[in-house]
Amino acid sequence: MSAATFSTPPEFPVTAAVLRTARMGGTAPALMLAAALVTPNIATAADMSCNRLLEPGQKMICSGFEPNWALELTCNGGMNANFIDAFSGDGIETTPGSIGFSSEDPWQLGTSHPVRGTIAYTPGGCTDESDRVSDFTFSPTAAPGLSEPFYPFCCRIE
Repeated sequence: MSAATFSTPPEFPVTAAVLRTARMGGTAPALMLAAALVTPNIATAADMSCNRLLEPGQKMICSGFEPNWALELTCNGGMNANFIDAFSGDGIETTPGSIGFSSEDPWQLGTSHPVRGTIAYTPGGCTDESDRVSDFTFSPTAAPGLSEPFYPFCCRIE
């Protein structure tokens, strides 16, 4: 019997939640197939490979103000984080690190630096000190060398 031949014809409609084929081995796999066929495909979410936040090659920069610091997220096969410190010492210091997410949309994160906080999708809802409008807002809860209070700031994608 070839792969395209069924011992019993498929039963439709899908709305009746019954789809049986001899090749798939019962109702449960058929229901999964039916759900996949009727579920709308959201292309933007499918294209995001780094925690559904960034596409490969993109980076997100969340820049703090007073004091000046930033969290830079990069998507290159996986998500990485850099802590950019412009408030201590004579120059700007960039420290590479790792990042983990405990949720997505909003994205609760923690880095190895340790930076903690939440990135929320806020379409056109974040305006930085230079009047640049961004679609993401970062609300930090911890950052190395800094103490509360923490204030939200904007994130841009490059």
